[in-house]
Order: sequence, then structure tokens, then C-alpha cells
Amino acid sequence: MTKAISSFCVIVLLLGLQGCTTQPSAPKPEINTKNVSNEKSNTDPKLTKLVGKNYIKGVIIALKQGSDGRGWNYEIDGIETTNGKLPRVNFNHNSVLANEGDLVYASFNDMRVSEMFVIKAGYFKNGKISPSPSPTKIYTKKKTNTPETEGKRNKAHQVLGVPKEESIRLN
Repeated sequence: MTKAISSFCVIVLLLGLQGCTTQPSAPKPEINTKNVSNEKSNTDPKLTKLVGKNYIKGVIIALKQGSDGRGWNYEIDGIETTNGKLPRVNFNHNSVLANEGDLVYASFNDMRVSEMFVIKAGYFKNGKISPSPSPTKIYTKKKTNTPETEGKRNKAHQVLGVPKEESIRLN
């Protein structure tokens, strides 16, 4: 009985070690001696590093065309930072989505703009927030009881009283 248990343990030990030895060895890392400082980097160091889904609600402070003439550089200063919105963003895009001074809401997926909505065009001009036009009140003439409208009765001005008697007949 002890021989069976000891042989079983030896077999399990050998099978366990065999699994470790049959795995292929990982490839050795390649040594790269290329000088990175000689390469031109495509990313602007001022650009905001974004990871995942991000949002911002703010004013476009600066809109400049890139040095290569192909893209546009946006700087958005956030006015609302609730619910994890970003306080400031600097990013590039290939077209003009909004103008400088516009109040926008933008969503980013990693480093790319997925949507940009203009909430109010020309919100911030000449260093001042432009006031929104207040709604104008519309004044109407007060209706007075004149003899011509006093005696007029139609469906709109019909007066019904409470019924005094009600009866139900069943067949």
C-alpha cells in the first residue's frame, strides 16, 4: 500500500515538472541601438494625453492652424468640471469644428475627438462673456367686459349648471 502511494506521488511530481519543461522559452528581447533623439516626434509635447472616454464643457480659447498647414490646434478651457469632466484640453484635429470663443461640449475617445457640439456661438469675445439675450415679455391687452362680448354665448363660453335630477332606466 505504501509502495502504491509513493509511486503515485512520484508520478504526480514528474507530471508537474514535465509541464514546466515542455513550455517553449520566451523570445529574448531585441536590443535596439537606434538613436531616438535623431527622429522627429509626431506628437506635440503640449498636447493633452487622454486615455479612455473623456468629456469637456468649455470655451475654445485658441484655434491655430498647425505648422504643417494640414491640421488645427484647439485649446479648450473647461467651465464645468462636474462628473469627471476635464478642466483643460489641448488637441489637434484635421478640420475646423467650431470657432474661437464658442462654448462647446466635446467628447474624446483616447486621443481622438468623437463629437463636438457648439452650445453657444460667440460665447467669449474680447475677454468678456457675452450676455445672453433675456427673453422679452409679451404684454397683452387685458380683456374687459364690453356689451358686445357680454351677451355672446357659444361653445367656448357655455355655462352649464349642476343637474338637479338624474334617472337610469334598465331594459
